[in-house]
Order: sequence, then C-alpha cells, then structure tokens
Amino acid sequence: MLKGDFQVTVKLASDTITNLRLKLANKSGIPAHVLHYKGRRGGGDTLESCGISEGSTVNFYLSSFPDETSYDEAFFIHDFLPSIPQTQKGISVFLSSVYAVKSHYGTKLLKLIAYIRKLTGCHPLAQSLHQLCCRNERLTRNQKIAVVEGLYLLFRELLPQPGRPQGENLIKDLDVFENSLYCWAHLLSEAKKQSGHHENYAPITVTSEDGSRFSQPVRVPGVPGALEWAYVRQTIQDKKKIPNCTEEVLRGTSIKKATDIEKVLLSLPPFVKTYPLWIHKDKTAGQNFKINNEETFGSMMEELKSPDHQCLNVTPPLHLKDLGLCAARLVLLSEDNIGVCLGKEKGSPDMISVLDCLDGKNKTVDVNLLAARTGDHGDGRTFVTTRTPKEAILVLIDTSSSMEEECYASAEIQKIHAVKELFDNFATRTMAYDFCHIISLVKFDSLVKILHTFTENLEMFKEHMRNIEASGCTLLYDALRRGASELEKVKTRFPDCRLRIMCLTDGNDSGSCIEPDAVTAKLLKSNIVVDSILLGNVENNMLHGISNATGGCCFKPKTTKDGLKLFEIETVLSLEQRKLKETLDPSSISKRSLTRIFAAHGYDECPETSLPSQINSKVTATESALKKKIKESTNGRFLEKDKRVLEELKSLHCNPHPFFRVFPSESDFMFWRILMQGPPDTPYKKGVFELYCQFGPDYPAKPPLVRFVTPVYHCNVNSVGRICHNLFDRNYNAHITMREILEAVYGLLISPEPEDPLDSILAEEFLTSRETYEREAEKHTEETAGKSLDDMEKNLVEPIPQFIPQHLICPLTKKMFVDPVKTVYGTVYERKAIEELLKQHQYDPTAGPGNELEMNDIRADQDMKKMVMDHRSLQINV
Repeated sequence: MLKGDFQVTVKLASDTITNLRLKLANKSGIPAHVLHYKGRRGGGDTLESCGISEGSTVNFYLSSFPDETSYDEAFFIHDFLPSIPQTQKGISVFLSSVYAVKSHYGTKLLKLIAYIRKLTGCHPLAQSLHQLCCRNERLTRNQKIAVVEGLYLLFRELLPQPGRPQGENLIKDLDVFENSLYCWAHLLSEAKKQSGHHENYAPITVTSEDGSRFSQPVRVPGVPGALEWAYVRQTIQDKKKIPNCTEEVLRGTSIKKATDIEKVLLSLPPFVKTYPLWIHKDKTAGQNFKINNEETFGSMMEELKSPDHQCLNVTPPLHLKDLGLCAARLVLLSEDNIGVCLGKEKGSPDMISVLDCLDGKNKTVDVNLLAARTGDHGDGRTFVTTRTPKEAILVLIDTSSSMEEECYASAEIQKIHAVKELFDNFATRTMAYDFCHIISLVKFDSLVKILHTFTENLEMFKEHMRNIEASGCTLLYDALRRGASELEKVKTRFPDCRLRIMCLTDGNDSGSCIEPDAVTAKLLKSNIVVDSILLGNVENNMLHGISNATGGCCFKPKTTKDGLKLFEIETVLSLEQRKLKETLDPSSISKRSLTRIFAAHGYDECPETSLPSQINSKVTATESALKKKIKESTNGRFLEKDKRVLEELKSLHCNPHPFFRVFPSESDFMFWRILMQGPPDTPYKKGVFELYCQFGPDYPAKPPLVRFVTPVYHCNVNSVGRICHNLFDRNYNAHITMREILEAVYGLLISPEPEDPLDSILAEEFLTSRETYEREAEKHTEETAGKSLDDMEKNLVEPIPQFIPQHLICPLTKKMFVDPVKTVYGTVYERKAIEELLKQHQYDPTAGPGNELEMNDIRADQDMKKMVMDHRSLQINV
C-alpha cells in the first residue's frame, strides 16, 4: 500500500501464500505479520490453487490486525493495566459507568463528547468515545487504551487534589476511577450548558466498489471518493473512461495516492467498512487537560443526585423488582465490585442478569441473595418511571361471586383462576416485548378497589393476583368510570400517551350508580379505548357495545388454549401496531345504540394490524434506487445513516442473496419491501413471503425494524409479523450487515427456535409433534404464500429492460446469475435451479442423458461470480 511493486520468484506448484508473504517481507523490508494477501483462495494451499500464474500481479495490503480470525475486542472487561494503578473497585466503577453513560444519554452524548474534546484536546479519546457510545461499534486495543488513559487524566483534573480550592476531600491518584460517577455527572451537567458545541463526522469508506478492502487507494480528477489502483490501471489498459472522471484520457500524473485513507487503513481491523472522520470547523485547540475546576467535591456529589443522572446512581438490588425497565442500571455485586444489571430473567421477578465488568461475564443472580450479601435491605416499594410511556393500560378484574363458577365447558377451571392465568400471560408477554407501557390493576365486585397504581413492573401484580377472591356483586360501569378518572390523571402528566382499559369479566353489571351510556360518553371524551374479555357462557351486548363504540374489541375465548393465545397477539397487548375501529360520536350514544352494535359486529378474534404507511407507496428496483441516491450523494449533504443504508443496498445489489429480492420505496429510501423465497427442504419451500424493513433514526447504532407482511406459520413469528431473533436484540451491533440480518431470518425458517418462541402454542406443537407442525406449516404456506416469486415481483414493480451479456445468464432460469456453480462438465448453472433439477434427473441438463451429475459434482464458480458482480457494479454507475 505504501511501498509499491516488488518482483519475487516462487514455485507456483509448491509455494504457498505464507511462503510468498515471507519472501515479500525479505524483499520489501516490511514485517511479514502486517502483510495480508488480497485475493481469492482456491481449494488448496498452493499459489497455483489460488489462481496465481507466471507474471501475475498479487496484491497485499498492510494491517496490524490479523485477517484469519474475527476481531472481537471487548471493551467492558478488566484486561488492561492503567499507567497509574487503580483499585479493583475503581476499575469496576469506571467500566460500569461508561456502560451506563453509553446506554442512557442518547443524543446528549454528542455535546458530552464535544465538551470532552474541548477540555482535553485529545482527539483519539473523543473519537473512540464516539465510536463506542454513539455508534455502538467495537474498539481496537489502542482505542481502548485511549479511553482508559484519556479519561483517567480528565477525571484526575476534575477531582480535588493538592493546591486546588475544592474543599478538604482530596482524592488520591489510586482512587480516581472510584469517583468516576461524580465526574460523569459533572461533565454531563457542564456539557448541557455549552452552546454551539457539537460533534460532526463524515464517514470514510475503506472498501472499493466490489466491497473488498482497499489495497492501494488512489484519487482521480472528478471522482469524489477513492478508487482501487488495480481498477484504475485496468480501466486505463482497457482504454475505458472512469465514470465521473473529468479527463477523457486519464494521465498517470493525475492519479494521486489517497494517503489519508492509507493511514486510516493501517489503524483499522479488517472487519471495519467505514470510519467516522471528525469534521472540525475551526482550528481552535483544546485545553490539553488544563482545567481550572473551581467546583467543590460536595457540589459534584449533589450533581450526581440530580434526576437527570439517576442512571449513574447505584440501584439497591431490591429496588430492581419494581423497575419495569432495569437494563443498564448500576448494581453493587460485592463490596469492591459494581456491575451492570442487563435485565430481568424471564418468568422470575427475583432473578436478574448482570454484567460483571471485572471478568467480562454475564451472570444470573437472585436480588434477594444479592441484597443479603451486600447489606442492602431496601424494600423496593418506591416506583420510578424510567421512560416516557407510550400507552397506559388500566386492567379491570371482575371478582364478583359468579367468578367462582366454571369458565369453559371443556375444562374444569373456575373463572377467577382463568383470569389469573390470562393476566399472567398478559404480564409475561408485555415484559418480553419491552413495550413502553404503564399498567394499573383494579378489581371490582361490591366495591371498586385499586390494587396497584400505574407502574412499569408487572411482576408486582402477581402477588395481588394470587390473593384475589370472588365475592359480591358486579359494579362494572362504576369500575369503568373509576378507570377513566385514573387514566385522565396519566394524560395530564403524559399528554401523548395512549389510554386503554382492559376489562376481564363474566357477566353484566349489577348495582352501579352510573348508566352505561353516560360512562361510554365519558370514555369517548377522554379518548379512552376499552377492550373486554368475556369469560364463560355469558352474553353482554352492552359491554360489547361500549368496547366497539370506543374503538376497542370484545373477545370471548371458548377454551383455555384460546384465552392464552389471545394474550400472545401483539395487537391485543399493545395499540401501537393496531388499526383501531372508528369511534362513535359521544352525543349519539344511547343504551339501545350500544346493544345493537352486536348485530353488525360480533366478537373479535384478532385485531387488525396497522402497517406502515410506506407499505402502500410505489417501490423501485435496486438499480434505479441506487442510481438516484448515488447522484444525490455527490450533489449535496448526505447523512451518515443515508450513506450506510446506501452501502447496504449497494452490497445487496452487487451480491444479492439468492432467496431474497429487495425493493426500496421510491419516496422513502429508508423503507424496503422484501420478497423471500422459502428455503428448500422445509415446509416453506413452496412459499414466497413479503417482509418490510424500516431503518429508524438511530440506525446503525440500533437494528432496523424487519417484519413479515405475509402471515407465516412459525413459533418465532407472531401474528403481526414480529420476528424473535437475538440479532434484533442482544447480539446486534453497528457492524451487523443487512445480509447477515436476512440470513438470520432465512435461518429461522430452516431451524425454528421453540425454546424462545413468540407463539407458545406453536412451540409446544413443534416440540411434541413436529410432523403435525410441519404439515400445518406447509398447508398454511400454500394458502397464504402460494404465489411465485416472479408473480410477486410483478405486483410490486414493473420490469426494467436491461442488457445482460449472454454468458452471464443461466440457461435454466434465463436470468442473470446470483449464485453460479460449475459442474464437472464445465457447464455453469444457478445453484438453486440445478439442485432442484437434480432431485428429478441425475444428469447434466445441457450435456444430456448419459452424462451423470450429482450434488457432489458442482462447485461454486468464483470467476463467473466476479463477472456478475462487476456487471452489477457497472449497472449503478452514474
């Protein structure tokens, strides 16, 4: 990359890439361990098997990172030794505090990092913090050192030391990291006061047009980005013009080395495709850690107590029971170790998952045992709102005497116990989906009583549900009125919060003071939706009418299984994805109008899903979308997120997944409609499924939203298309590509994960009777996804006439190759086409009968693959 060209003599039939690397090191004086071969590797180890022949130009690039193993440098682990030794507790506080800051402060981090850059003038520190906290990217070893050493120097300057008028509490060098929390609170408070300071970054691409890492990046006149020297040289030799180049005949003197990109390449591991380069508008130097902090240590302690910095305070273990969202909360693991609570374990309010930053391991601990071990016996009864709720749900439970009767004809279970089961399923699913909800629990019989006011933590309700008993009459309408009053209080505090009452009852009202039409009008005026679940052999057309009049649903499960499945439907658990019914005018409400609704609208089974508005917009082919967007990127300001999405689409255009086709929206480049062909040898093999992908404002720091539009019979996909896979949750990071996400979704159809289901009924069926599961999945696929891929594509987008060289077209599919394979006869086919044909005939279709062909006789054709990718790259040149 920096040295140029060298000639070495080798034996093609016996020498390997390793031998060539050593010879090149001796010839060039470059250490062998930083030389990395850039080229395809064949089936063997010799140079000949790699396609290298006499006179070949073999490209190597320089990097201090290994290219044979995946690079996975973990930041939150004590695997470093600071230049100024720190206590073990200090190390744990430091790492845990960085995790908390990274997780809780969102857009405030840009001002924080700008302020840190201003105070320190240390660009490696600010750059590394930006990549770690704002972009959710892995850091190199050197970057981790920059963060540790840079923050030590900064914290040391902020904390009291001899000669500073900061009070009497002097902090020794050894104890600096133990006081990290005070430093973060102070920095965040001061950064908030700064005006005009923010961070701007421009992503630099370190890969060439074909997606491979640069070996020798160069710049040519008129082309905004860098190009690979080998590509430029070949283009000159072929006497072709480079797109956008301002010189018709490119001269050698016009080609300049992209030394800035070369330097970036040397500092980055191979997996990094783009690098965020800091853009500074002025040349003002930082303060170089010369900080005159006149604030006393006491005032820094007060800053930590601020509600803005609640997440930087250590949470007592028992308080974690009450928190609906306890992720990234600091918790004392032992006297000298502060860890991070990652969340609650499913099904147990007492078990939490914690990150121990001293050994970098995730551990499951019991909060009761933790409280006993650490000496914290707080009762955890104080409710804390950790985020702004999107929906407030008041659950009304009928505990009248009739609830002692049997619920379902097919099962001997009392209604009161059925309610407990249903609510338990509701609580479990709501917590699993991590909705921004607050819930209140109210029971009604001869009295209306609030069992628990609004909280995020549904685990708190289980004790109340265990203790409820059936007695008294049914003050249903009074309970609805009380619910409306409580929800109106929520609306005062959170004006944008959706309001809903969920009522579980077995009968009609008896003894209420308010009339049904009056309470319905009150609900409508407060914009409160009422959902009702009727239990047992009961008719309640009035409550059914109230539900429908307010835009809600009325359900009547016939079996225990139906009831449990009801509370796995996402549109029952939350209004966010639900298409609400039209509400009635409050002035038109009467008892008669409410009871007559049942004749037109029976009981609901599954609320209608509300799809994104972009789902109805016109889509286009990847080629057209890319041409348009690439042109825009050269003419004006292009956001980093846009560039990343552009790169992802470019990658999928040039190297498409053989079972997926992507169609971006014409009006919203951040929204894609996707067609997926079912995997062979699965119940989904005859199906074509539509999905959508929506890139949110925080992408790529947070994963895109990917959901099925076509209903799919699968235990890891729910009725509104939500997909359960760890790549959308705990295993996601900013380096995950869209291809990897598509592979994950495709892999779920090949191998379901019943131990982590969204549909527990289907998961049970999969585990107990896989044959039945697969038979039903195949039947469902034929009914809902039976159209062909080509027919589905025609419905989405008009075909674009385009020239494709004949040698790039598969003789079986009559389409351009995507995953070409070569047979022992030298013929080339699309992999899935020839594999499907070989299931019927065991011979080469071109060579004809008598020329036997088996699966073992086909190999990936890398040469054809490269030609196809080159052609696809030319399609999007503007």
